[in-house]
Amino acid sequence: MTKLFQASVLGLDKIYDMPGTWTDDDYRSLLQQLEIEDIDEISPADLLDFVSMALQDIELEPAADLVLAHKLQKSITRGSRQNLVEDFLQGQRPWEEASDIMLHARIFAAGVLLNKAFPRAIARPDMMRLTLQLRPLQSQARKMLQQPPEAAFVTRLLADGMDEHSILERLFDEQLVAHAFPEAEGIIWLSHYDEAAAPDGDSKLLRVYSSQHWLEDMESVSEFESNAYDDREPDDDES
Repeated sequence: MTKLFQASVLGLDKIYDMPGTWTDDDYRSLLQQLEIEDIDEISPADLLDFVSMALQDIELEPAADLVLAHKLQKSITRGSRQNLVEDFLQGQRPWEEASDIMLHARIFAAGVLLNKAFPRAIARPDMMRLTLQLRPLQSQARKMLQQPPEAAFVTRLLADGMDEHSILERLFDEQLVAHAFPEAEGIIWLSHYDEAAAPDGDSKLLRVYSSQHWLEDMESVSEFESNAYDDREPDDDES
């Protein structure tokens, strides 16, 4: 079968944050919950410092619960949040180990802020950024690269670069070849085409952000071909 894409791995880096982990609105919301006055007068450049200081003014565990509650909302119970706090305090990696993978990116985000506020108590969480150059081999692939990358597409793409014993293949072998892969949203935390650093021609530079848990199997990969596709209805054309 003729493949759709030629992929080249340009980099796989350990990083400690990702774009959009915390927004100014997030910081202002936390400051409101912490009953800080005159929030509107705080410049965007100073918001993180104010949040860190406000969190430090309360006990570590209540501060951690507040941050987790903000990021996770009603996704888990207070008791489950307390378990996550304990995981952080014990140096574990709940952004990779929590049973619900759909929460992993938000748990990581909470860890990023908690480390900044309490660097001696909360270890600095890490994740990975994968950079791929994608070259279309068919007209269909060229059209697909004109759309923002969906998580399901990116997950299938990565699986094609990994061997059959990879964690993606072992856990999601059926979803990788199915019409729908909702769990992909929990695997791919962020992905986008970097137009500013785009190569010449029809190729695209793809940045993928996720945990080491999902991306470490790409460490020994340099090039591969793929027939990755977006989620679609069962009666869609699969040619």
